[in-house]
Amino acid sequence: MHEPRDLIDAMRRVNTAARIAELDGEDFTSEIQQLQALSDRLDAFAVDDIRMQASLWHDDLAERMAENLTAGPKGRINRALEVGIAGFFPYSPYVGTLNPIAPPIDFATVEVGEGAEVHATHTFEAIVNGPPGGVHGGVVAGVFDELLGCTCVVNDVSGFTGTLSIRYASLTPLGVPITMRGWIDRVEGRKTFATGTFHHGETLCATAEGIFIGPRTAA
Repeated sequence: MHEPRDLIDAMRRVNTAARIAELDGEDFTSEIQQLQALSDRLDAFAVDDIRMQASLWHDDLAERMAENLTAGPKGRINRALEVGIAGFFPYSPYVGTLNPIAPPIDFATVEVGEGAEVHATHTFEAIVNGPPGGVHGGVVAGVFDELLGCTCVVNDVSGFTGTLSIRYASLTPLGVPITMRGWIDRVEGRKTFATGTFHHGETLCATAEGIFIGPRTAA
């Protein structure tokens, strides 16, 4: 019996392989019909709401986040540490193992002092190509948003992205390991200031600074 992740992995292979230049007269009618039939079958199993977390309903997001302010260390954050970031965000477009458009990137929580950082090493493929030989700048920004957001989550200071500033120091190359690191700089009331970096070896590829806004407390 195959697991859902096996199906998702196979779909990622299709996504990558379908990045073709020309059909050169090839007839893909049969393949198109097979893919359409597969889509029809999978519709019955599709997640029926807008979500990134395993058990987070979009409509009551603000309410759940407000509850987390008083949940203490045994609440949502411990769950994220217990199952890992990918397990907590299985539908994420960047780390979600159940999302076929996710690479996925393997974010790991690393304890540093009294807090935690998020680290990862990932090799980007040509499907996210932007400049020649490099990762698309929008993809870099999106991964940074996820990296810093997850860093907030594992430090129990999560919130919505308020601002995200990216400095592209050099090309983020394709086909080689990119080392990522995210950490919390400081917290000021509802605002959390997080910082992240991308490196290829000793070369700094990009840095990010994000401000994440937590929910208002009830009066």
